[in-house]
Amino acid sequence: MLRMQTALLALALLALGVVIILMVAGAVPAERSSVLGALLAEPAAATSAPTPTVTPIDSPVSFDGLRPGQTEAFGLREGLVIVHAIYDGTVEPFTASLQSLDNPQADPVAPVTIIPPLDRQGAATAQIASSGSYVVNVERAEGEWAVTIAQPGDAGGAG
Repeated sequence: MLRMQTALLALALLALGVVIILMVAGAVPAERSSVLGALLAEPAAATSAPTPTVTPIDSPVSFDGLRPGQTEAFGLREGLVIVHAIYDGTVEPFTASLQSLDNPQADPVAPVTIIPPLDRQGAATAQIASSGSYVVNVERAEGEWAVTIAQPGDAGGAG
């Protein structure tokens, strides 16, 4: 029994040696062997995900939804921004604001709160200090909502 275990161990070591030699020689790609590939493969160059470039809006942008969450990113230029919201919820209030993606620690701007059933619409304005990428962060919503963001001078926007 001991002889058989020794023979199997020797065979396994021989196979491992052959695989290592073939990988070093380039005959077997290192990626094929997860354990050996991790040991022998050259470290990959550090890559960072490219930051998407978001161009400032040139016409009002609108988003809609049913629940809390964040919208897709959009660009705002320096200056006045107008946020208009419509909410069709029945119980929960609706709260949303603009959040900078370029400076996530910055305070949200242009907060809008709608409290049903008294109100179905709300709006807010804010001064954008510097151009950049933003999202609408809907903190509370339990029903259909739509938000439109515009800047004076937009085609079809305010101003």
